[in-house]
Amino acid sequence: MTQFLYTPFPRPKDSLKTRIKVFGVGLLGSLFIILFKPFSIENDSGIWYYNLLLVSMGVLFSASYYVIDFLVPHFFGKSFKKWNLGKAILWYTFVILFVSAAMFLYKSFLGGFNDFTFKEYIYVIGRVSGIGLIVSFFGLGIFSYLNSRNLALLSSKELYKITAPNVKPITLDLSEVLYISSDDNYVDIHTVSNNKRDKIVFRSSLKNVEDQIINPLSPIYRCHRQYLINISYFKIKSDRSRKTVIELKEYGDEIPVSSKNAPTILKLLQTRP
Repeated sequence: MTQFLYTPFPRPKDSLKTRIKVFGVGLLGSLFIILFKPFSIENDSGIWYYNLLLVSMGVLFSASYYVIDFLVPHFFGKSFKKWNLGKAILWYTFVILFVSAAMFLYKSFLGGFNDFTFKEYIYVIGRVSGIGLIVSFFGLGIFSYLNSRNLALLSSKELYKITAPNVKPITLDLSEVLYISSDDNYVDIHTVSNNKRDKIVFRSSLKNVEDQIINPLSPIYRCHRQYLINISYFKIKSDRSRKTVIELKEYGDEIPVSSKNAPTILKLLQTRP
């Protein structure tokens, strides 16, 4: 479980497209409240501009999220380097608390601070989390991206620093790794970049490399005691009793698959396009 928390995790990039999405979530959240009235949120006061206030709250939601998740990391960049799943869980817990605090203060201000209590703040946290998740998952279709294949793709784009005793560390972009083979006290790391193949010879055991790049979100799998493969680049060559062989797409390299690893590798390749 601890190793899983150290899995590299992508940080969102600040771009015009991202800003549109962030503020789109806020506006969709306001529309969701106006149409479906979740958590018994209704206009009990009868004021005519009630829906405009809900829209303004959606704008505040987006603005506060943008400030905490994009502007703050801009000024404290060092704390956000080597981003991983464990850091992301802690950070986004804080983000939810910060956004909820902004919404709570604005709501209390509009209501004359009549419900300015810790209990009400907890309610706001629940509402922000619930409505935010519903809108994000279904309104923007983010749910379609939360599957193992796309998460593996995100993870594969992260840079991994590989270390070994008495040698200079190397950095690998897993999306460029084709496969890794063991050669006595060395490993041959076969890569491709801009349609050009290359081979990196690194003094290390295959197990040492495996421990540093294989995780639940990684596209790298062990298929044989001498091979690690990037599942994205392979297809099934032959599958006979006691002998399974896979082939590197476009290049033709053939890699054996052990009987122990065959069920997992075959299942992964059979479900990939």
